Amino acid sequence: MLGVVIWTCQRTGQAIVLCSDGRDLAHFDGPGVGNGQERFATGDLVEMSFCAGVAVRRCASLRLIESGYMPDVADHLRRAGRRKAIAAA
Repeated sequence: MLGVVIWTCQRTGQAIVLCSDGRDLAHFDGPGVGNGQERFATGDLVEMSFCAGVAVRRCASLRLIESGYMPDVADHLRRAGRRKAIAAA
């Protein structure tokens, strides 16, 4: 499945990914020991595979498809959230 990284921790390599199916977000716990040190940035387009049998979507692996694919994704999501909150009020 494809997704766009919406948050990363540059220290640990952890990431949160907005999935292309529009369902739950996916969590990536960072590269495992000996799996290289590829780091992702907010807005990167990635391909992911999921860990089976867990309640929360966890990525077993991430692979970079395009760096900087959607660099303003976090800002777009914040603005969309504000609009929904205002409309609900």
